[in-house]
Amino acid sequence: MAWWEQWGRDEDKMFEEALVLTENVPNRFEAIASYLEMPLEVVKHYYDALVRDVELIESDRYGTIDYQDHADGILSPETKHMDKDNKRGRPWTAKEHGDFLKGLDEFGRGDWKSVSREYVKTRSAKQVASHAQKYFQRQDMENHAKKRSSINDMTLADVNDADDVPAPRSDSEATMDPAHFGQQTP
Repeated sequence: MAWWEQWGRDEDKMFEEALVLTENVPNRFEAIASYLEMPLEVVKHYYDALVRDVELIESDRYGTIDYQDHADGILSPETKHMDKDNKRGRPWTAKEHGDFLKGLDEFGRGDWKSVSREYVKTRSAKQVASHAQKYFQRQDMENHAKKRSSINDMTLADVNDADDVPAPRSDSEATMDPAHFGQQTP
């Protein structure tokens, strides 16, 4: 049995490395087949599978993969099951919201995939779209005086102004500063 018939995470890494090394090489697939010592058809098969996986991931229709070691040494992908705690999203940071606003300014309303890919790399296109929906609802609220403050009140002008001002230090940073060491309040 040939090694590529038992494809695992290590083989994925070798294949991805070969793709990077041959990015601008003419006859790329032949070069990869030679480098990995496998038939050309196998290289094309795994390349097509990789392209499909990337498309599924970018469209948010693909679960994450957790490679589990089995007793026989063969790696097997298993879809991760999310804990109940993990289903609850984490709040957007001011930096993420600022990046969202910059992406919104460049790509306009609706191109959330580009905003996610180019600006808010820590969030998926679906998460960016959801954040945008909340942001625009917040902007459309009539009675601004009664609303509590929210990260969605931040505008692109605020982000640009914040880029010029150093971020405030947290209490823990202030107490660790040698000039203030020993001056902590109990």
